[in-house]
Amino acid sequence: MILIIATALIPVLILGWWIYRKDSARPEPLNKLFQAFFYGVGSTFVTVVIVALLGFSGLVVREPGSFADAAKLSLFGAAFPEETAKLLMLWLFLRKNRFYDEYFDGIVYAACVGLGFAGAENILYVLQSENWMLTGIIRGLTAVPAHFAMGCAMGYFYSKRHFGDKSTITAVCILAVPILIHWTWDALAFSEGIYPAMSVVIDIALLGLIVYLYKSTKKRITALQKLDETRFTPPPAPVPDAQPLPPMETPVQQLPRADMPQQADVPLPPPFPGADNDRPQA
Repeated sequence: MILIIATALIPVLILGWWIYRKDSARPEPLNKLFQAFFYGVGSTFVTVVIVALLGFSGLVVREPGSFADAAKLSLFGAAFPEETAKLLMLWLFLRKNRFYDEYFDGIVYAACVGLGFAGAENILYVLQSENWMLTGIIRGLTAVPAHFAMGCAMGYFYSKRHFGDKSTITAVCILAVPILIHWTWDALAFSEGIYPAMSVVIDIALLGLIVYLYKSTKKRITALQKLDETRFTPPPAPVPDAQPLPPMETPVQQLPRADMPQQADVPLPPPFPGADNDRPQA
């Protein structure tokens, strides 16, 4: 049992350590990161409630038989309830968190919430699988990093909104972007079971999505880190105004010394010998 749980949690711990190291300039307290993680675990229970409510309305398809059913199930059975639950727990955690004072903190805390959800979900999948080792490895390379990337996207827009970007598009993207990523991911994953002949194409699409998530996550992390550097870097010291040079004193006219002969008294040198004789005559 311990080995099974460790298999499910090792990728979660690796990604958690990675994002913690990214925050090395002004790291968040470890106890706060663990709290965010357990808020993410709590989001799994909120997800169950939301899915149950959507199920009563007939939006959750139990046995998808087409791509449309897979898209509907991935949206209302996974993407919308899970990302809504994670956002609710992130808001509850951050609303009175005095350590949330940097742009990048939003990504760090949202990633921890996402990893908390991914860890709890991973344990359930691994425990229910007959080949738990294979399930743990596959999910550790796909589903866990996907939840991590969704959390980073949520935290990116959450911080931009929190620190001054009050535009409607930013507010919508806090939830819409993670849902769109999650919806695309699960729609492809569910379709693989419906269309086995297209499994290779679907796997290539999932691989391309993983590459996109990696690049976009790295880009968002870099963007918020640069914003924080700008906020916390002191402005250059002002250059002092150049002091005017002191006025030059009026030079005192040099008076001739009494013991030196005046210019008129200095005899002129004699002419060059024969200078007048050598001059050509007119």
